[in-house]
Parts: sequence; C-alpha cells; structure tokens
Amino acid sequence: MKDKCKIGIGYTQSDRVCQFFIEIHSCIVYAFLSAVLFFPALLTAEVSDGYATGMRAMKLGFYSEAVSAFEAFLRLDEKHADAYCKLGAAYRLQDKLSDAIEAYTEALALNASDETHGVAHLCLARIYHWQGRFADAEEHARQAVALLPQIAEPLFRLGDTYLQRGKLSAAQHSYRQALQLDVNLARSYYGLGRIASLQNRQEEAVQYYRKAIELAPYEAETHYNLARAYRLLRNLEEAKAQMLIFQRLKNYQEQTNRYRRLLLEQPSALALRMKLAEAHLEIGNAGEAIHVYQIAAELHPDNVAIYHNLGGLYMAHSNLSGAVSAFHRVIQLDATDAEAYLHLGWLHARQHKFGEAASYLRTAIRHDNTLTGAYYGLAEVYVQQEKPDKAIKIYRQLTERHPADAQPWVRLGVLHLKLEQADTAISAFERAIAVDENSADAYNNLAWLYATHGKKLPQAVAFAERAVALEVNASRLDTLAYTYYRIGAYPEAEQAILRAIALAPNTPSYQARLKKIQQAEKKTEEKP
Repeated sequence: MKDKCKIGIGYTQSDRVCQFFIEIHSCIVYAFLSAVLFFPALLTAEVSDGYATGMRAMKLGFYSEAVSAFEAFLRLDEKHADAYCKLGAAYRLQDKLSDAIEAYTEALALNASDETHGVAHLCLARIYHWQGRFADAEEHARQAVALLPQIAEPLFRLGDTYLQRGKLSAAQHSYRQALQLDVNLARSYYGLGRIASLQNRQEEAVQYYRKAIELAPYEAETHYNLARAYRLLRNLEEAKAQMLIFQRLKNYQEQTNRYRRLLLEQPSALALRMKLAEAHLEIGNAGEAIHVYQIAAELHPDNVAIYHNLGGLYMAHSNLSGAVSAFHRVIQLDATDAEAYLHLGWLHARQHKFGEAASYLRTAIRHDNTLTGAYYGLAEVYVQQEKPDKAIKIYRQLTERHPADAQPWVRLGVLHLKLEQADTAISAFERAIAVDENSADAYNNLAWLYATHGKKLPQAVAFAERAVALEVNASRLDTLAYTYYRIGAYPEAEQAILRAIALAPNTPSYQARLKKIQQAEKKTEEKP
C-alpha cells in the first residue's frame, strides 16, 4: 500500500521579524562592482585607502562618511575620475543633486575609461530627468548609449527622455533596443506600455504593463497605468483591482521612502532598519528583505534575531546553504537556541544528511523538550534511516504529550502499515478519529485498509466519502474510487477517479485505476 499521509519536518518562522533595506539606485550599481565585505569596526579604523573606505561606507548607507572618504582620497589623487563618480553617487543618495552634478561633471573633465565617462553621463541623464531638464537629460543619455553599448540602462533612460519630449517613435526604438540587450528589463516594457496607451492601443498597453509587473511587481505607477488602460477598455472590475494594488504599493513606497530619509540622518539606527524591513516583508518583497539582512548582519554581527530572520528567508526561498550558515551563526552566538537546531535539522534532512539532521534535532529537544516540530522531524528522519522502532517511540511520546492531536496516531498507523502490521495500523487510525473526528488522513487511510482487506466495505466507503468531504485532493479521490470499485459501484468509481485525474493528470496509477474500473463496468454490462 502506498503511503498517503506523508508528514514533513515542521517549520514555523520565528516571531522575531526584523530586517533592514537600503535601496541601491541603478546608477551606483557600477560603483559596487569592486566592493568587499565590511564590518562596522572599519568605519572608525585608521585606513590609508580612502577609496575603499568610501566604497564600504556607500555599501552600508553611510553616505556622509563616504563623501568624506572620497574627498580625502581626491585630495591625494585629484585626477581620479572614477572617485568623482562615486562621490557623485554619495551626494545623489543624500538628495544633494547640485553637488552630485558637480562631481559627475568633474569626472567628465578628466581622462578616464569609456565605462567611467559612460556612468557619469548616465547618472547626469537621470538627475536631469528628475529635475525636468529633458534636453540636458537627452544629451547625456545619448553620450551614455555611445560609451556603454552593451548595457541596456542608457537605452531605456534615453527612451524615457524621448517619451517625456513627445518623441514616441524614437522612444519606442530605444526601449526595444534596450530589450535586445536585456529581455527582463521591466522599465522598457513599462515605457512601451505608455506609448501604446498614448496611441490608444490599450490592449497592447495592457500586455506590456503586465509583463513589466511580472518582472517588477512592486512598482506602483505600473499598476496605476494598467488600471487606467483597463478603464479605457471598459473593464472596470480589473481597473478597480489594479487601483487597489496601486494604493497599497503607493503607501509602501511612501513608508519606505520615509524610513530611508530618516536613515540618511541615522544610518546606524537598528530600530529604523527593523521597521523598514518590516515594511518590505509586509508587501511580500522577499528579495529586498534578503538584501536587508545581509547588510544588517554586517552592521550588527552579534544580533541573533537578524540571523534567525535571514535564515528563515533563505529557507523560504530554497537557499539551503545560506540558511545553514545563518543558523550556524545563531548557535555560535547562543548555543542554547533550540529553534536554530530545529531548523538545522530540517535543512540537513532536506539535503539527505540524516545523521547530522538527527543530531541537530536531538539537541533541539534537549534544549527545549516542548518543541513539537523537533519531535516530528526526528521521527521522520528515523523513518528515512529505516529505524521504524525509534520513529514509533518518538510518535508514542507525542501521543502522550499531545493527547488531543490526531497526527501522531496517523503517523503511527502509516508506520505500522509499512511494517505490515495491519491490525495495529487500524487501531492507530481509529484512535486518531477518536481524538479528532475531522482527521481526513485517518479516515482516508482507514478506508483504504478496509477496502484492501475486504473488511467493512460499506464503512470503507463512508470513511472515504468523509475524507473527501473534509478536504479534497487527488489521493483521497483515488481512495474513494477504490472503495466504490470494491463494492461494485462502477459509475461512482469512474466519476471519482476522473476527478482525481483532473487534479493530477500525470499520475499513471490513476490512469490504471480508471482502465480497471471501465473494464469491470463493461463486463457488468455484457452479462445477460
């Protein structure tokens, strides 16, 4: 018999949800290419390399310190164009746009690589665009395109400027060129959507906006324009839905911008970073949340909560090695943290390292003998190690600790089935139902057992129907089909297995059951 009640190792995210995020604008992405990891002590350490100090400060959002470091460096090497670009980025991230323009202009006046000059032009184009100086923005964007021919951003920046100046054909051409370099550039799809909308091609605009949202789901303005396109198409239901999303994202952007401004004044304030991080988590922006914790861990390397939450995010996004590192850091800081050992056990089990998993889970129980997830995890690890006696012992302990919980009895039933101890399995499933009359797994497995052994077939059907009524899934529908088949109710059996196939169409055993049911039905019809 197949096991229909697989129970994974439990994982519950800690309530300590605290994170940090600093938005890095694309103009300074280039500035971070050579950055190295930084620990807070370096901010005050005496280092001769002012450039590296500035880069590290930039990475962590200490923009005033970065300005000081780059200015000190430039006093020693006043012809270093790249340092002027970094200085411009530090000013720009403090919203000191006049100072940023001056720094980028200095970079352009010096001999430098095409890349450095291209970055300076690109950032000037962006600043001038923000300021509404579109002619200047266009000129610098053109220069950036010429100097950075393999990078998509200058092209979509140029497209944005063309769009603002009403040059729709030129804008469309620039956006499409950008997509040839980077097919996942959301801003180009957004720009193409705006052009299509302006030209009253609303259905096409909808497609472009939806693609932009697929790639960058947290941009409020895209949802607003999509709502507008739907409204023009008289699709008011979709328009309303998109406006609700827009309002939510607009509030999110205002909230994160408020925290970002506060962090400009207090870049080391952990409480502000925590609140900013919570805003990212609230909206579901997990990618930024991970970035938040990576930076927060550098600023506060002894904060256990940061590593717990970083580990939880890594787990949720299947970065197992990152999660292992995070939880290892937790137990370095607190060797009694039972939850960290639980997660390490789960992670090692996921990697089929069952010996290490068992060790971590036993340690978790030793530090907190009320941690139910660790018991379930350890029992399942023992199952994988083919140590059913040890698994049964753990589940027996759980039935004693949690007498109102049906799940340990269900798992005991499954284990006894694997050991071909049918009577003991039946007893366990019956105990599960006695404990919880809504245990769908217990009804399902008991129905299968009765049907398989030809016992209590009417009750088997009733139990299978009850399991499906409690919670429909393909496996339970398959059990229901089998019980109907066993009592000769072939039309009902066929209907049930077809529902199972609809939910899980690529399951060979369901197709085989359907064939068997249809053959039996055909034989019945052929009888005189």
